Amino acid sequence: MSRKQLLPFLLAVSVGVVFTRHVIPPAPTHRARWISAGDAKVRAVIAGRGEPTLVLIHGFGDHLMTWRAVFDRLAVDYRVLAFDLPGFGASEKPSARYTLDAMTDRVRGLLGEIDGPVVLVGHSMGGEIALATALALPDQVRALVLIAPAGFDIGLAGIADSMTSRRAALIAIWEAARSSLLPLHDPGWLGEPADRVGYDPSFDPAYRASTSAVLEEFDFQGLGQRAAGVTRPVLLIWGSADPIVPLRVAEQVQGVLPCTRLAVLDRAFHRPQVERPDTVAALILGFIRRPGCREP
Repeated sequence: MSRKQLLPFLLAVSVGVVFTRHVIPPAPTHRARWISAGDAKVRAVIAGRGEPTLVLIHGFGDHLMTWRAVFDRLAVDYRVLAFDLPGFGASEKPSARYTLDAMTDRVRGLLGEIDGPVVLVGHSMGGEIALATALALPDQVRALVLIAPAGFDIGLAGIADSMTSRRAALIAIWEAARSSLLPLHDPGWLGEPADRVGYDPSFDPAYRASTSAVLEEFDFQGLGQRAAGVTRPVLLIWGSADPIVPLRVAEQVQGVLPCTRLAVLDRAFHRPQVERPDTVAALILGFIRRPGCREP
């Protein structure tokens, strides 16, 4: 390389280094906020506008990122709120009860911060909490979307029927390790303070304690016929291959709830909102626009 060629080359490299060092990453799509849910502050993300407000309630061992792939699609037309339940994700983990009633009271506290009607979208354990919340707040809850809800019957080879403290502790350790499979943080999508974005449940004894408490105290089959008091329209979404809350439970749920529609996703498992987000978002939006019961 000649001297005449060397000078422009070195100048270009220098400029490139300067600009590389000062590249500003794009701003995240949303910003996390911490709001009150009874006795705990919970991590939440809110976007969109208009009524009703869609409140997304995740299942056991999950967090708000389980709704990551459907959240923005729903927020185009409606105001949407997703949050980590107390005891999970990046929310606070109080040393308190984690029964169905206690979790429902926390969600009721959170809904007290929302003006106007809501549609509750609950997955698995979150579906049972959504139903219990609808029983407690019949005037505020306009409709429900339940994705393989707990509260009636579950699979897992009867594990939930014979829960012990030792078994709960072992599952809590597994859940803490499993949390890395669905990342708790996504800096490009959800901005968080520097002291929170590094939080890792797998190293948090409070996470293991709250998860163990849920397993021991929460009744995952605790609704049954009580759910008949929910008279609002309900959309049921189920994966045909769900091993956790098997599709056969859908018939039981429809036999209890007075106004339902059922959508079965072929070859989907327990988290259709993660596995088939486009389909799930379209089903939710279509139902909210035209809620109603199944044909006789």
